[in-house]
Order: sequence, then structure tokens, then C-alpha cells
Amino acid sequence: MALRLPGGLLVILSEWIGWFRLRYLDYKPRPDDVFVVTYPRSGTTWLQMILYQLTTDGDMNFGHISQFVPWFERFSNNGKDIESLPSPRLFKSHLPWRGWRSVPKGPCKYIYVIRDGLDVLDSYHSFARSHLRVREELPVFFRRFMRGKLPYGAWFRHVAGWLEQWGDPRILFLRFEDLQDDLPGCIRRIAAFCGFEIADVGFPRIVARCGFEFMKRHEPKFDHFTGMLWDDGYEVGAFIRQGRSGSGGPRLTDAQRAEFETACAKWLGAWLAQAPHVHGPRHAGVGST
Repeated sequence: MALRLPGGLLVILSEWIGWFRLRYLDYKPRPDDVFVVTYPRSGTTWLQMILYQLTTDGDMNFGHISQFVPWFERFSNNGKDIESLPSPRLFKSHLPWRGWRSVPKGPCKYIYVIRDGLDVLDSYHSFARSHLRVREELPVFFRRFMRGKLPYGAWFRHVAGWLEQWGDPRILFLRFEDLQDDLPGCIRRIAAFCGFEIADVGFPRIVARCGFEFMKRHEPKFDHFTGMLWDDGYEVGAFIRQGRSGSGGPRLTDAQRAEFETACAKWLGAWLAQAPHVHGPRHAGVGST
């Protein structure tokens, strides 16, 4: 008697098989591969744009940024050969450093961006409501965020796992807040880390195109849900939201902020105690390598 699986289970099984094949069979690390890794809503798209501008002529005549900086963990879905991509291959990812479903290890370069956890919570909640049809109010979403009941687990565990690799020369740690405060300096650091040369004459244009206002004007080129969710009530103009920090805390109660701080101390306190010279966002404490 043949075993029949429900349609939904078949889809999930197919996705996991595709992931396993990509991660452990198809993908072969190269020294000039660059992974931009973040916990969701922490600046991934911003880094995709920076890498695109640093490695091309910067022309915006393309459909979507993922054509140039694809999402690694979903690459198996497009049917393309990952080995056929020209070097340097650029990938975005939300994968943790540790675990069986983790970012590939090799002689690659990794750029890990950390954003203040309360701002991540605020942005993630708004994104879930505008793009994923989630109708939860913030208090309910806060509980899921704190318990790690989201696709990439808990923000605390994700950040802590990467910070444990501090000092690894393959990894450049960046703060979202530093990108806001000194975008030109961060772009130069990224270029130097990746080994990309920047012509002085073209640098001002790169900085301008990586700014919030420019990217907001070209939002459809960064929001991969635009076409898919248009008929489902997609909220135009919500993917790139505010481009600022400090928006997360005010929407929480004192008790919620205290709970968040306690979790930060549990997951990140020991690391910060070992590196007291490192300064960073309110709840991440990350400086530069």
C-alpha cells in the first residue's frame, strides 16, 4: 500500500530536501564569497544595496536586488546553479552561526549586522502586519519574540551565537546604528574588508545611492513581496520603513522593557563583561573589529 502524504507536508519536505542539497552538496565555498547575515529586520537590504553599489556600476536598471545578492537559504527554490554565479558571489542570509541549519562555513567573508533589539522587535512586528498578514497586536508578538517563536528563533540567541565568534578574521561586525551615523565610513570599512577598490570620483554617488531616501524612492526593487502580495492587500511603502533607531522602546510597557533587559543580560551580559571596551547599541554592545 503506497504511503500518501498531505500536500502541505510534501511542500515542507521538498523545501527541506532542497535546503539540504544546497547547503551540503551544491554549495562549495569560495574565498571571495561574501555573506551578509542579520537577524531579520536588522539592515539586510541596506547591506545588499551597499554590496551591489561596490561591485557594479550602480545602475538601478534591474528588477530586484536579489538578482545580484540572492537569499542563500532560498536559492534552491529558483532552480539555478549556484556554482554558475560569477565571483565574487554575494549572498544575504538570516542563518545563525551554530546549529544544523546554520550558515555555511568556509574561507568566505561574513558581514554580521546587529541592530538594537527593541528596534528589531518594532520593525519585525510592523513588517509581519504589513507583509505577512499577521494581525497580532504588539503584546502578543512581543511574547513570540521573547520566546523565539519566529522563523529564525530568538534574537538574543542569534546575536549571542555570532558574537561568540568575535575575533574571527572572516567576520566583520557592524552596528546598524553606525551605518546611520557614519555611512561613508562604514562603506569604506566594508570595501576594505571585502577587498573591493573604490574610485574616489565615484564614492559620493555610492554613498548617495545607499542612503535611506534614495532606497525609499526605489522600494519595489528591494521588496520581494511586491508582486506576490499585491492582490492580498499588500501595504505599499512599508518594507523600508523609517531608517532610524529608537522606535522600539516607546511602544512597550515598563514590564516588557524590563523583561527584555533581563534577557539581554542573560544572553549577552557575559560576552560584554569580557569586552568592556566595546561600545554599541543599547542592547547589543557591538563595536568594530
